[in-house]
Amino acid sequence: MSNNPQGILARLGAFRKRHPIIVNLIYIFLVAFVMAEGAMFFLDFWTHHGDNAVVPQIKYLSYDKAEKVLAEAGLSIEISDSIYDKKAQPGTVIESWPKAGAIVKAGRQVYVTVNAFSPKKVSLTTPITGVSLRQATGYLESLGISAIRIVNVPSAFPDLVEGAECDGRPIGVGSRISVASTVILKVGTAMADSVAADSLDAVTAEDAIINDFTSTYEPDAEEL
Repeated sequence: MSNNPQGILARLGAFRKRHPIIVNLIYIFLVAFVMAEGAMFFLDFWTHHGDNAVVPQIKYLSYDKAEKVLAEAGLSIEISDSIYDKKAQPGTVIESWPKAGAIVKAGRQVYVTVNAFSPKKVSLTTPITGVSLRQATGYLESLGISAIRIVNVPSAFPDLVEGAECDGRPIGVGSRISVASTVILKVGTAMADSVAADSLDAVTAEDAIINDFTSTYEPDAEEL
């Protein structure tokens, strides 16, 4: 049996002629295998497979310092939100996501919440006077305002907010105030009406006693 290249090719050609279906299936398998390997290689290259990074601890670091620490770890920084916390240094990172210690793809962004240098200000877009106390406080709390002081004032409409003040000035729709400010709500009570009603009852009772005494009093003969 000849082992030269020409003999091998001749035998392969003869096998192909005798079994064309098997040969075509082998071709299809080889092409699919090559395409799958090529796709995996491309995905590894595109997604930096195996090129991971560990998120470092950046909480309570200044923004500039946190940016430098993340860059050294192969990551970038992005501010997602800001809050005001008087207990923390202004401009420092309060929270980060993903959290410290998480394993992520190299080059990805780490989103941070930074402590603002001054309290955030909000604009009032909904009336807080002429509404119930529950509505007014609910709206203010949704804006992040938690320091709300209630002052009772005489009114014919109990539980109705008659006025609102902040920093000594009236506020309403369009006012822009700090979320750290104290808002004073002047809420109506029926106190004045109750006092008036009590006074009226007392006067009526007194008149009834006097009238009863007058109608039942008869002078003695000696008095006449």
